[in-house]
Amino acid sequence: MRRLGLAVGWLLGLVAAGLAGFGIASYVSPRPASVVIRRRFDRNGYERLAATAPFVPGDVISTIDVPYRPGDPDALLDVHRSTAPGPARPTIVWVHGGAWLSGSKDLIANYLRVLAGGGSTVVGIGYSIAPRATYPTPALQVLDALAFLTEHADELGVDARRLVLAGDSAGAQIASQVAGMVASPQYAASIDAHPRITLDQLAGTVLFCGVFDMSLARGLHGRNRWFVDSVMRAFTGTTAYLDDPRFAGISVVEHVTADFPPTLVSCGGADPALGHTLSMIATLDRLGVPHETLLFDGDDPPVGHEFQFLLGTDAGQEALEAVQRFVAELP
Repeated sequence: MRRLGLAVGWLLGLVAAGLAGFGIASYVSPRPASVVIRRRFDRNGYERLAATAPFVPGDVISTIDVPYRPGDPDALLDVHRSTAPGPARPTIVWVHGGAWLSGSKDLIANYLRVLAGGGSTVVGIGYSIAPRATYPTPALQVLDALAFLTEHADELGVDARRLVLAGDSAGAQIASQVAGMVASPQYAASIDAHPRITLDQLAGTVLFCGVFDMSLARGLHGRNRWFVDSVMRAFTGTTAYLDDPRFAGISVVEHVTADFPPTLVSCGGADPALGHTLSMIATLDRLGVPHETLLFDGDDPPVGHEFQFLLGTDAGQEALEAVQRFVAELP
């Protein structure tokens, strides 16, 4: 019994030492927390990739890993197109999520193929993730991707005159920031960005489960605050991201203008990011920006984060239909 007690005490001591070591390492560097979060998020991503495979139409072809930014190994894009005849539709350019520090265009490729089955050319954008690359690198890369798509539209089958900038989670933040910078030269200048496409090329935006209002982080506590602080430290390189003016551009709601493109914005009722979507909707309402919403507050079963990828659910199918309808009705 004494030996068992000693063994348990030794094991608990090791666990405590490990947790203390992790805590110290996390304080010194954002990498340990980033690795933990990335592994969990990417595991979910691989599960969604497999789950969406049965929904991919047989008539979709893909061009993979097209470089769009010379010298940048992360700057690759995929183009998915249906070979079935049908009316011409705007091109959807999708920015993947993953809390800015995980995910990839590859993990949502099957979902983008499903979207392409609806008649649009769909482009998946790869970008550099944190903490290797920090803000505003992803937004600048997406701006370059849009310029590349414009320059190579014919060979890629892209309609560069009608682009729908879309994204999920952190990708929705990046997509909305890019759309906001194209619509507002002042916003672009605030991060020394130089869009090379024009506002009339943006037919609309589609934003799922996004992060648009960083002021909401001030009200978080416990695990939720630890998670947001860990992610933002990796993305910005500082724990003072809420008060450092260099990162004011992350809160897209503070920079949206009346020229922002028509928008479809959606979030699950059980999503911790719901407040961000409601803040974006309120901003679009106040400015008179044309928009549609798809919300699920109070639904049973609860609709959580990144629900749109769950095509085997009613909510996932409703989201897919909403995107297809929204894009088809754009001028």
